[in-house]
Amino acid sequence: MENNKKIKIVNQYTKEEKEVTIPNNSKYDFLLERNQKYMNYNALSFKGKKEKITYEELHTRIEEYTRALYKQGIRKDDVIAVCGANTPEFIYLLYALDIIGATVVGLSPLNNEYKMKRDIEMVKPTRLITIDMMYGKCKNACKSLNVSPILYSPLESMNSPFMKMIYNVKQFLDGNKVFGKNHNLRKIIREGKNAPFERAPFVPNQINDVLFTGGSTGIHKGVDLSSNGLNSVVKALDEVLILEPGMTHLGNIPFGHMCFGRLVMHYALCKNLEFALTLDALPNKFYDELVRTQADGAMGGPVHWNAIAQTPNIKPGSLSNLKQGLSGGEMFKPEDKNSDEKALKEGGCYIEIGDGLGLTEMWAPTHVNMGGKNTPGTIGFAIPFVRSKVVSLKLLENFEPNVYQKLPEVPIGEVGILLVSGPGMMLGYHNNIIETNKVFIYDENGTKWYITGDLVRRCGIDNNEFKFAGRQKRNFVCGVDNIYPEQLEAKLLELPEIKEVVVTKVPDEKYQFLPSYHICLANDQIDTTVLKNKMETLIESTLGASALPGYIEYTLEPLQKTDNGKLNAPFYEAQDLKKNSQENGLNLVRKVY
Repeated sequence: MENNKKIKIVNQYTKEEKEVTIPNNSKYDFLLERNQKYMNYNALSFKGKKEKITYEELHTRIEEYTRALYKQGIRKDDVIAVCGANTPEFIYLLYALDIIGATVVGLSPLNNEYKMKRDIEMVKPTRLITIDMMYGKCKNACKSLNVSPILYSPLESMNSPFMKMIYNVKQFLDGNKVFGKNHNLRKIIREGKNAPFERAPFVPNQINDVLFTGGSTGIHKGVDLSSNGLNSVVKALDEVLILEPGMTHLGNIPFGHMCFGRLVMHYALCKNLEFALTLDALPNKFYDELVRTQADGAMGGPVHWNAIAQTPNIKPGSLSNLKQGLSGGEMFKPEDKNSDEKALKEGGCYIEIGDGLGLTEMWAPTHVNMGGKNTPGTIGFAIPFVRSKVVSLKLLENFEPNVYQKLPEVPIGEVGILLVSGPGMMLGYHNNIIETNKVFIYDENGTKWYITGDLVRRCGIDNNEFKFAGRQKRNFVCGVDNIYPEQLEAKLLELPEIKEVVVTKVPDEKYQFLPSYHICLANDQIDTTVLKNKMETLIESTLGASALPGYIEYTLEPLQKTDNGKLNAPFYEAQDLKKNSQENGLNLVRKVY
């Protein structure tokens, strides 16, 4: 599918046929094009800052950042790692780097030192721009690769000198401060905002962003993404979502390292909405932030919407502004969705929460169920520009990469693997041709398809909705973090006390799912209390607290295998679900906080 080309589409949500153009420009140029008639509208607001930032001011600040970073020597194709929070400065920074033509690598501020080192060494950036509180976790990796940092405070936009002073003292004591004007973003911008710069020529379908994922195989890797790919998804959402310029969208999802968050940010600004930024991204703050910002639109995971149902004393009329709500990450349980929508009604909001399917490899959404427009319980229609195909698992068992072949679909109503294709598709996994070849397959016409690893079935001949049936891949969400069982199993096997291990998921009201460890011990002399402490120390220091066990089962017997000799994860997941459905449920050994 070529970009910058007019094509005819039928908007399945409205049944309207129209001609649309697939964008073929940089993220910033697309933003500027969309903002031209709305420069006096509010673009950003930020908690603690009384005045709001108009689109005209937004573009002025982006240009100042561009000039200053160019003066610092940042150029086209430089690899710049960024680690930031949802603040205005971070938005200026991302678009400025896009104008320069740098490749932006998103690092998670939730990473521990182990994960920071892993990601920095994978992409080998030329510079690191980070909030100062995270530098301590990046310092050793940056020194080993001679990466020069630029630091800034996430409180810069807040009008509270006292809070800033306390924060700065703490960062100094923690060793997160780097002195010198060449390392301080605020000074760099102040001294370079009028410097000359050259705009990089836009090259379509080249690497502009690298974001991290476990993908369909559970192996941690970088995803190479393009600017025109993101623009195409935002353009597609014009035909799906209902918000209009001047409305407010909650900016709660982290956009520095999360694909879904980056999409929401770009969508909100390209739609000329007021993007109400907040640092309170945790689910238990979701209701408060919706009320504070009087948001017309918001997105989150099921855990965010579930938190509203658990909010005591919802004030009548407090949510009456909300016109559009979407969920992503994990599929909604029908009973949860019903209780969440009931809670919204208590606040005066009568929307049906939308749902869908999204992938980092496709710049997030591929299918969206719009509440009231789609059949409940489905993932809805494929968004414009995205094509879907459902093929058999057997077809994909031994396919050859880079070979054109027939890809017949399974009969309607039969479960198969979802393939997707479209202009938002990733260019590949970063410097990882082996993993890339596992997920791209070509049909007889040369069309490249991404193998999602998601099990779905098409609902009917005249119904282009899809029903989600499960995952071939085993990853799941705990709280707001993705858990990749294969990655977790590999880390646990580093302990000599563990002979075999299978990690599954168990449902949890607060966190969606908790990891469940099924461990075959190396011998009968092992002290499981000591082993548990070793496991928790290893996992928390590497993969993070969300990967800690919610349930542990020890055995001296070999773990169950499938017919082809692989560990039988579905057997243990079914076993966990059965135990969890019993009156007393599983004996949870640790809650994740």
